[in-house]
Amino acid sequence: MKTKLNFKYLNFRTDIMKKLQLIICICFLITTVYAQTYDIVVFGGTVIDPETNFSAIRNVGISGEQIAEITSEPITGKRTIDATGLVVSPGFIDLHVHGMTNDAHRYQVRDGVTTALELESGIPFLSAWIKEKSGNSIVNFGATIPHMAVRSMAMEQYSAFFDEAQKAISEEGYSSPRLAKLQINLGRSAYQSLDESAYGKVESIVNQELEAGALGIGVPVGYYPGSTAGEIFHIYKIAAAYKVPIFSHTRGFGMQGIQEAIANATASGASLHIVHANSLSLGEIALTLDMVQSAQANGLDITTEVYPYTAASTSLESSIFDEGWQEMLSISYEDLQWESTGERLTKETFDRYRKEGGIVIIHMMKPEWIIKGVSHPVAMIGSDGMPYAPKAHPRTAGTFSRVLGKYVREEKALTLMDAIKKMTIMPATRLEKVSPMMSRKGRLQIGADADITIFDPKTIVDKADFKGLQYSVGVKHVLINGVQVVEHETIIENVFPGKAIVSKFKR
Repeated sequence: MKTKLNFKYLNFRTDIMKKLQLIICICFLITTVYAQTYDIVVFGGTVIDPETNFSAIRNVGISGEQIAEITSEPITGKRTIDATGLVVSPGFIDLHVHGMTNDAHRYQVRDGVTTALELESGIPFLSAWIKEKSGNSIVNFGATIPHMAVRSMAMEQYSAFFDEAQKAISEEGYSSPRLAKLQINLGRSAYQSLDESAYGKVESIVNQELEAGALGIGVPVGYYPGSTAGEIFHIYKIAAAYKVPIFSHTRGFGMQGIQEAIANATASGASLHIVHANSLSLGEIALTLDMVQSAQANGLDITTEVYPYTAASTSLESSIFDEGWQEMLSISYEDLQWESTGERLTKETFDRYRKEGGIVIIHMMKPEWIIKGVSHPVAMIGSDGMPYAPKAHPRTAGTFSRVLGKYVREEKALTLMDAIKKMTIMPATRLEKVSPMMSRKGRLQIGADADITIFDPKTIVDKADFKGLQYSVGVKHVLINGVQVVEHETIIENVFPGKAIVSKFKR
C-alpha cells in the first residue's frame, strides 16, 4: 500500500520547526547577554549604597571604569574579588587633603580614600598641577582656587615672586625647592590688606583658574589677619556670582569667625563649607553644628566637616602662633609637638623652630568634642591630611578607618550607614553643582564610577598615632575607576588610575 504524502502537513511542520529554531536562537542570545563576562566581579559582600540606604549581600559586575551590574544572581568576571563577610562601599571622598603626593596617597588609599581634594588652601597655577599629576596619581585629585595666593598675586609688590614661582614650576615641577623659599617672602602679605583697586585683578584670576578646572575658592582667612571684612565679603560675592562654593578656615578660633563666614554666605548668597569644625570651634562645636543645621533648614547652602582626632596640625611660622596664641587656644608650649622629632616644645625650642619654620601637632581638643562632631548628622568626615612626613599627624593615614573602627564599632556613636554617608554621598553631593562628574561618585549603583572600598567591619581601625604614620588595617581591597590599587591590604605598585576632578568651567 502506497502512502500518499500530505504536503500541507509537511509545510506546516516545516514552519513550526523554523519558528522553534528562531525561538532557540533568541533564547541563546538572551542567555549570552545575561552570561556577560565582566572585567571584575566582586561577589558575596554586603553592598551599601548610601544614597538609597540600600544594604544587602550582592554581586557587583564592573566593566571598564563603571559599575555595570548589581545582582543577587551569579555573574562571571575575568577577575574576581571574594568579599564574603566584607562591606562593599563607595570609595571614600576626602574634601580636605594637604598631602597631595603619592607618598601621602599611599597612606590615604590604605585608609579607603579614592578621591583626595585640596579644597581649604587650594593650588596655585592649577593647569600645571593637573597636567603634572594626570597619569601619575594613585587616587582621584582636584583643588580650589587659593584665595590666600590670589590676593598676594593682586598686590603689585609681590607679582615678581609669583613670576618666579611659575618659572620654578615649569622648570622643576611642584616639588621644586625654590617654592619653599618664595613662600617665606610671600608670608608678609598675610599681614597686609588688599586695596579695593585690586579687586578686579582678583576676579580675573578667579575666572582664569575656574577655566583651569578649580572646584571653588579656598578661603583660609584664619591665616591672613591683614584681610579686611570688606575684602573677604567681596570674595564671597565673586563665589556667588560664579555659583561656586567657598571652603573656609574661618578667622581665628571660636564663634566669631564662624559667624562672620555664615553672615557672608547669607548676605552674598554664596555656598559655604566650613572646614574642620572641631578645631575651629573647640569647646563650642555643638553650637557650630547647630548653626549649620539651622542654616540648612532655612534653605542656605552651608556645610561642614570634622576629623576624628584631638590634635590639630599646621605650620609653626603661621600667623596662628602670633602673640596671644596661648590664650586663644587655651594651651601652652608643652601642648605643641614638633613633627620632625616628636618632641614637646618649650619656650626656647618654640622660638627657635618658629624662626626655622616647620610643622607642629597641636594637642588642644577634648574627646567629647570629637564624639559630638563625628556623630552629628550635618558633619562630613574630612581628614585635613598633612603632607607626607614619617611623623606627620595620624589623620594623614587613619581618619576614615578610625571613624569606622573607633566611633562606629567600638563606641557606637553612629551607625555604619551614617558613617559611610559622611564619607561618600555627602561630600559628592557637596560638589555636584560645580562638578557634574561627582554625580557618578559617592554611590554604589549601576552607571556609577567604579571607585569602591571593600573593608572588614570587624577589624578596620587606624594604626597611625602621634609617634608616626602606619597603614590602617581592615581595608582589604580598593578600586579606582575600575582599576584595583589595593589587594588583600597590599598596594599594587606602579598603578596610577587617579583622574582629575574638575569644575564645569573647565576648558
